[in-house]
Amino acid sequence: MSISTGIVAAEAMQVGNENRKVESATNAKYAVSFDEGASTLEVVMRNPTDREIQHGRYVVTVDKKRVYAENLNLSEGERRTKHINITDGINVNRDNHTVVFSTYGAHTQFNFTRKIDSANSGPIPTPYIADVEVTEGTIDGEPSTVANVTLVNPSDQIYSTKLMVHTVGTDGSRYPASVRPGDTRTITVELLDDRGAKIAGEARLYTDNLTDPSSGIDQVEFAGQVGTETRVWNASYEPVRPTWMQNNYEYHNDSYAPGPATKLSGGHELAGVPVVYLLVGVLFGLFAFRKLR
Repeated sequence: MSISTGIVAAEAMQVGNENRKVESATNAKYAVSFDEGASTLEVVMRNPTDREIQHGRYVVTVDKKRVYAENLNLSEGERRTKHINITDGINVNRDNHTVVFSTYGAHTQFNFTRKIDSANSGPIPTPYIADVEVTEGTIDGEPSTVANVTLVNPSDQIYSTKLMVHTVGTDGSRYPASVRPGDTRTITVELLDDRGAKIAGEARLYTDNLTDPSSGIDQVEFAGQVGTETRVWNASYEPVRPTWMQNNYEYHNDSYAPGPATKLSGGHELAGVPVVYLLVGVLFGLFAFRKLR
């Protein structure tokens, strides 16, 4: 026996109809109520028969993702009530949402409209950037400075997210960045900044279009250097033009912009001093030595 998941008639889908009656093929009876304001579903399950109902099963989905499932036995005349918070299943990329209650041979659903700012979703969980670490890594077999970006998805939904990282020396590194519900993922991002240099940048997590504010999920800024702790702080999501578009976005940070000496040194330092200064010092010393001879 399978659980019904079909579409009910439109007139049965109005949120104002607080209490729906559903009867399972196992003879269990349900009263299902949806409170949109509280984002909760109340399920009252009752056994009206004179025998035990085994495997009284029902499933609740929100925006096509399962948020709750129950499978229990009900003795003669028994009644049970369950309150289910559907917040974790709401998809922030939609304006129109659907809650479906399904049981053996029957189902009902509730539709509601809620426009959500995906980058500031309030109590609705969304993926986010948990950490960034500037370190040494290997890209295509070659040593490189990289950023290890850790992503977390506390939602019941899976989002087709992408990660874009900009730094002073990197115009944009993009990676697929979907994270399974309830899981964590770390992505190693290649940086084009000079190895050993102090690095500052931004990491953006988004869905469809980097230039669209409604596609934004999360954004952080970071600053660090290989061998030291990387500082990470939250930032308001800012849409930008990617590298493949004209007038593309470039990240600037005056505190971390390389000076002329650093540029001439190719980012290489000795005891924190750009090597060009050391070379100038050596040349000056040789010149002075020749003058004294």
